[in-house]
Amino acid sequence: MLETMRNSVSGWTAKILLGLLILSFAVWGIGTSLTGGLTRTVISAGETEVTPSEYAFAYSQAVNRISRQIGRQLSAQEAATFGVEQGVTSQLIAGAVLDEQSRKLGLGVSDERLAQVIADDPTFQDANGQFSRATFQSILANAGIRESDYIARQMNVARRSQLVDAVVEDVETPKVFLTALGLYNGERRTVDYVSLSAPEASTIADPTTEQLSTYFDQNKARYAAPEYRSISYAEVTPQSLADPKAITDAEVKADYEARKASYTTPERRRIQQIVFADKAAAEAAKAKLDGGASFEEVAKEAGRSPADIDLGTVTKASIPAQKIADAAFALRQGEVSNVVEGVFGPVLLRVTKIEPEGVEPLAKVQDQIRKDLALSKAADAVDAAYTAYEDARGGGATFEEAANQAALTVKTVKAIDRNGNGPDGKPIDLPQKSDLLAAAFDSEPGVDALPVNVDPSGYVFYDVVNIDPAHDRKLEDVRDKVVADWKRERAGEQLEERAKSLAKEVEGGKSIADVAKEAGVQPMAANAVTRQSGASELGQAGVEAAFSGPDGSVQTAPGKSPDTRLVMKVTEVAPPADPMANVSAGERQQMAGMLESDLYQSYVTLLQNEYPVRINPGALEQAKALVR
Repeated sequence: MLETMRNSVSGWTAKILLGLLILSFAVWGIGTSLTGGLTRTVISAGETEVTPSEYAFAYSQAVNRISRQIGRQLSAQEAATFGVEQGVTSQLIAGAVLDEQSRKLGLGVSDERLAQVIADDPTFQDANGQFSRATFQSILANAGIRESDYIARQMNVARRSQLVDAVVEDVETPKVFLTALGLYNGERRTVDYVSLSAPEASTIADPTTEQLSTYFDQNKARYAAPEYRSISYAEVTPQSLADPKAITDAEVKADYEARKASYTTPERRRIQQIVFADKAAAEAAKAKLDGGASFEEVAKEAGRSPADIDLGTVTKASIPAQKIADAAFALRQGEVSNVVEGVFGPVLLRVTKIEPEGVEPLAKVQDQIRKDLALSKAADAVDAAYTAYEDARGGGATFEEAANQAALTVKTVKAIDRNGNGPDGKPIDLPQKSDLLAAAFDSEPGVDALPVNVDPSGYVFYDVVNIDPAHDRKLEDVRDKVVADWKRERAGEQLEERAKSLAKEVEGGKSIADVAKEAGVQPMAANAVTRQSGASELGQAGVEAAFSGPDGSVQTAPGKSPDTRLVMKVTEVAPPADPMANVSAGERQQMAGMLESDLYQSYVTLLQNEYPVRINPGALEQAKALVR
């Protein structure tokens, strides 16, 4: 069977090269036919069937994965844009043909292996990356899948891995391809060049009326006005409702006294400690100290360096040994303790510095306390304001009337486009901006729209006041911009013509230094650059042009800076001495992964031809409805 698999994958070198351009993983479905099927079967391959609930579960998992990546729940329209349906269908088709093959081969999986497969699924893991049974049960319940059915499904997944491993195991990227990649990566070139700048717009003569009119007509869409909407909104968040002025001095003082510990900095001491082998040695050292010896001298005799004896400036709570903590914090500054039993033997302690306990005064923290109390009280006011607004709207009040009854401040943006900019092109600040704009541009004037949620417990009510549809502007409305754009394009054309002219001179035998002198610019050189390192000197477009021809070729390309152009001549081409050294471990892994993916796809295609796949469109729509 493995020989058949291998033989079916012909022209693998070409496939690897194509793999650099496309990821073939999602391109399944060859050999499928859109035909009717059993009502409870979305996809079938031989005797293997995929039910609507299984399809719904896979669809839900795909949506959840993308939602986690973008940080919010994916909408149905966005799911269609991301191609979720096509991806899930392809995934299930591949799974179905693999399941059918494993069934025919009679493959099996141990319970331990199956448990590991389920535990490794990130869908069922908590924030710490550990398997969560509660999450597992919740997701299955939401998808309408019984636990036993899911376990049976995962049994199939584990069997599939056996088939896939048999196809891709020990696959190695051909050395000839890695060598070619190393030659590509490691090639070095030296390029002589000049950088030309476009003429200033002020040096370009103004266009004639006919030229300007023609240019405007050809580019009218560029100057069209987008759709603008006037939006009124009212924030219902703790931050917007908080009123620090309503908090009394007595409330501030009471909160300060209740949480005084949080404003207190505990006493800290810089402590030195000498550890001795036994109590006799410690007692002898203490006697020397009492006799006038310094703490440093005694430490040195005990074989301790200054770094060994320094415990740093610490709080009492941070010292793990209670006896040492009590003794150290009972000393006066400069005083040496008696012998204390430590964790690693008897010790002598000295305190060299004392930082007394400190308490931030009320005057220093009262403003923050007032804000925090106001915010805490406002959290309760959010629910009341929300209820008052909704009751008023339910009773027929307009947006403005409902906001007034809920004591909410209404703000109005006269004109804003879908990207959040005003008619002047400058961004307009809005609360929960992206969500509010998306909702407002999906609504219509006069609609009682649902509020936009603001985490963790707030809302933004809004009303679309009016809509100014997108429309073409007249030339007189945007004349200055059109003139500036016309001049910029003419300057670009002059720059391009100048670069081509100089390039022809270089091709005719002149050096870069000669044409640089004529052009009044400095000649430059990019020495021994690669496709990767050259971008810092030539820019990406310059590198691509410099590596596009043989030794001695002359090229022009956009420069690193806007409105600049390079004229370049390749003066040296040097291949790498060791091509394989220029292929990174990451590239090797990527190439191996592409080859494995290509072999996997080819095997799935082979199985699809052996087990024709049928898709039931009606059941597929039924499965998608389960997700909604």
